[in-house]
Amino acid sequence: MHLKQRLAAGQHLIGAGIFSGSPDVIEYTAVDMDWIWWEAQHTHSDWQTLAHGVRTAYGMRIPVLVRTWTHEGGTIERLLDTGAEGIIVPIVDTAEQAEEIVSRCYYPPFGKRSFGAIRMERVEEDLSEWNKRIMTVMMIETPEGVENAEAIAGVPGVDALFVGHRDLSLRLGRESDEYTAHANIQSELEHVVDACQKAGKAAAAVALTPEMLAARIQEGYRLLLAGFDLDHLEADYRHMREAFKTIIDTLGLSQ
Repeated sequence: MHLKQRLAAGQHLIGAGIFSGSPDVIEYTAVDMDWIWWEAQHTHSDWQTLAHGVRTAYGMRIPVLVRTWTHEGGTIERLLDTGAEGIIVPIVDTAEQAEEIVSRCYYPPFGKRSFGAIRMERVEEDLSEWNKRIMTVMMIETPEGVENAEAIAGVPGVDALFVGHRDLSLRLGRESDEYTAHANIQSELEHVVDACQKAGKAAAAVALTPEMLAARIQEGYRLLLAGFDLDHLEADYRHMREAFKTIIDTLGLSQ
C-alpha cells in the first residue's frame, strides 16, 4: 500500500525529518522509516538537491512529503513534480485555503494540477494512480487555524493536520522550545486531535524521544515524525560534550 492508503487504513507511521538537505543522510539513517519529511520552508537547499533527495528516498522505497514555504499553487505543483508523494503546507487557517491547496495537488477531475513533469511521469505514468497516492498535510499554527481545525480536516483530499507547536505557542504568547511546546498548548492540541478523529483524518506530531513517541501515540497521533537529522546530531554532540566535561572534572584534568 502507498503511504496515503496505509494512513487511511488506520496505521501508525514513523518518519525521518531531513533538514540538512543531504541525500546521504537519507541513505544512511532513514532505513526502514515509513516516510520522510523533506524540509524546504526553513532551509536553503536548491531544487536539484530536493530532486536528488526524493530520488534517493524513492530508491529506498520511502515516500517523501515536502514542506513548502508557500500556498502558491505553481510552487506546490513544482515541488510535487519532483516525484514527492505529498506536501506539508504551513499556516493553513481556513477550509477555503485548504481547498485551494488540495486542488493544486491533484490532477483532474479531482483537482487542477498541471501535467508535464518528466520525473513524476517516470515514477508513475498513470495520473489516476497519482491521485490515489498524493498526501496533503495542513499545518495548524495560529489560533484561527485551531478554531477552524474541524472544517479544515473535513476538506476532501486533506489527509492529516499537524500543529506547528512553536509557532502556535509564539502566537499565543507562551514561550516554548521543542521539548516544552507540547505541554504549553495542550488544550489546543487536544482540540485538533479531536477534529481529526471526527473527520476520519490523521493527527501528526513530532516526537524527539521514545518517551515522547509513546505519549503522542497514546494521545491519538498516527503520523509521527522522529525529529529532524539536525535535532539528533545536536542532542548527540551535546551529550558527548557533557560527558567529556564530567570525565575531565572527575579525573581532575584541565580543559
